Amino acid sequence: MILITFIDGILFSLLSIVIVIAIIFIIIISITPLRKLSPQKTNHINQEKTKIELNDDLMAAILIASIDYRETTKKEPKLMSITEIE
Repeated sequence: MILITFIDGILFSLLSIVIVIAIIFIIIISITPLRKLSPQKTNHINQEKTKIELNDDLMAAILIASIDYRETTKKEPKLMSITEIE
């Protein structure tokens, strides 16, 4: 008697798992075409291939600017580009 209820429980569990996986699969299939309709993010930043030699003064300026940015905005700075003004 106990063996029959145990087997019924295993079958019910496996059936439930298959139903959940099928629902997730249906959700994935329905969302995938919608991702193609959304506007794509493009990066319009001009990336120049010139390389600047980093000296001690330039490194100090970068550090001071990043510390000042973090203190004023309370966010982590992300260095995107650097140009040297002569």
